Amino acid sequence: MRSIFLLLLALSFAVCSCGGSSEASGEASTATETPTATESTSNEASAPEPAEMTRQSAPPATGPFEEKLTEGTVSFIVESPNSSSNYFTLNTEGMSVRNEETKMEINGAVVRAQLADLNQDSYPEVYIFTRTDDGTKEVYAFASYRNRSYGQIYMAEAENTANQRGREGVETFELTETALLRKFSTPQNGQRNGNPQMITYALKKGETSYRLEPVE
Repeated sequence: MRSIFLLLLALSFAVCSCGGSSEASGEASTATETPTATESTSNEASAPEPAEMTRQSAPPATGPFEEKLTEGTVSFIVESPNSSSNYFTLNTEGMSVRNEETKMEINGAVVRAQLADLNQDSYPEVYIFTRTDDGTKEVYAFASYRNRSYGQIYMAEAENTANQRGREGVETFELTETALLRKFSTPQNGQRNGNPQMITYALKKGETSYRLEPVE
């Protein structure tokens, strides 16, 4: 009888031990399948951020331009941001009557500013050179009115139609002591840079302003 009781007690202990082991195993399996809060936060932090949707403008080809040019008691200050929608401002110092700002919208970037006295009257002019993406240059000019104020110089078109016809080449400008040289080329045998041409401009005083007149 005692032997039977001990046998039943041993069997009961064995059954209880198996049940506990199975339950522990199930808990371990559940813990493996469910990510912890730390793991979830780590995954969110490492996820790539969405790409930026706003397309930014390309940077300008050249940086901002700023130059102060002085002749005697008069100064010309040229500034340009050289941004995608570009412009320049021109200010003066030392004019006896009027110093005011001029602002002009332009194509291309300001690359150079230079003083000259093409008509040799002892009062300076300022020439502002710009360049487009294809290398073509333009010039904007302003003259001192006896150092009292200043105004824009207008460029007359050359009357020589041979120089004007079919002009498609890249234009450049060059200042000498007494003239502004406008250089370009006309197509020749299908080539854009074929026949070189040049127009020479002299500074003339009109009724109300100065003009750059072509010298034929």
